[in-house]
Amino acid sequence: MNTNGAIFYEDDSIVGIITGLAHSSHNTKTGAMLQTWILVKNVNPIEAVNTGADKLVCGDCKHRGTVEPVNDTKDKKSYSVKNNLKTINRGRKCYVKLFQAPYSVWKTYNAGKYSKIHLNKLSNMLKFTMVRVGSYGDPAKIPSEVWDKLLSRTLGNTGYTHQWKRCDTKISTFNMASVDTLEEKRQANKLGYRTFRTRLASEPVEPDEVVCLSDKVARKDKKLVPCSVCKMCSGNNSQVKKNITIILH
Repeated sequence: MNTNGAIFYEDDSIVGIITGLAHSSHNTKTGAMLQTWILVKNVNPIEAVNTGADKLVCGDCKHRGTVEPVNDTKDKKSYSVKNNLKTINRGRKCYVKLFQAPYSVWKTYNAGKYSKIHLNKLSNMLKFTMVRVGSYGDPAKIPSEVWDKLLSRTLGNTGYTHQWKRCDTKISTFNMASVDTLEEKRQANKLGYRTFRTRLASEPVEPDEVVCLSDKVARKDKKLVPCSVCKMCSGNNSQVKKNITIILH
């Protein structure tokens, strides 16, 4: 069995897996944090994106791209075949590289190498750790009470949801609303969320916003602070009450 990860949630369609139990991530932006993955159970992440099955874990996120029929004369990228129909994803803007960690975690899960650990036991194991909620997949796809239990003894977390318009607002306790415009920011704030807004370098920072401490563009002359140290993106649980913004990259 793989002792670096465990299953913390599972239903008929999706699975929630936490990794870093034996050794945490070496991601320089996030720092030493445990990672959580929300994956389609029976479809690998690359195929899920190419067939539209990723909607099960990403909802209607605008960065998913669209699924279209393959043009055999032009398409040289990987595509999927379902019911004899070849389809491919076009326009995907999500920064997550599916062929790396998400695919590896999914493959390990489907090989039966992750144990399912009860939330009470797992929450004890996570004592004094930092957790990245939704390293891939939207946290809103897992019931908020599961996250509440999982995170109950941690030092803190980061978390972002694009489903803030239609999900249980309880998730705002430990998640930021991911927004791309000032209008979306205003809407999310009215619903009780703090926001994480992407903006162009030419756009100003709003009075109720602070710049992400890992923003390589806005803070190019300053030392960057990893998420594990910053702790500002933990929703309403954060001691920082302003919204966060970062230059689009």
